[in-house]
Amino acid sequence: MRNDRTDGSDLGVRRVTDLRARMIVVLLSACALSVGFALASGAGLFHEEDADSDGIVDDGDNCLGLANPIQRDDDEDGYGNLCDTDINQDCNTGAGDLATVFGEFGTASPWSPKNLGAHDVNEDNGVGAADLTSVFGKFGNPPGPSGRSCADCTATPTSGQGLGVCP
Repeated sequence: MRNDRTDGSDLGVRRVTDLRARMIVVLLSACALSVGFALASGAGLFHEEDADSDGIVDDGDNCLGLANPIQRDDDEDGYGNLCDTDINQDCNTGAGDLATVFGEFGTASPWSPKNLGAHDVNEDNGVGAADLTSVFGKFGNPPGPSGRSCADCTATPTSGQGLGVCP
């Protein structure tokens, strides 16, 4: 039997039901937004990862895992000097790279746009024991890792004037 009362006594029930329906819609909307933000954050849309804390997000960092805020890459191949002991650009640190660094041992190798200091692996403006240690430490390994999509270990070193494959 239908309630045909006109005294308004069923209005309270309707208001409670409307309020519950609205609360459900609001809660579902909030949940959907939370899920959307979580997915977007996981995709890097709101938070960019910087695993080595050098101030450069990983997607653009030329030396992942080692803090190098200057991002010095003397041979412009997309691998920062600190991660690039592949001096001869054959994608592997080997005897040729070691011989090159050893041949310049004790020399100054300051970086400038006209002077590729690619043999100065540790970026201290000279070729010394620390550079040789780095080459030995990466012997048999490729350069990197780099987060830059343009990184290419076969790139021909340039004059340091932004002409490389990954300046």
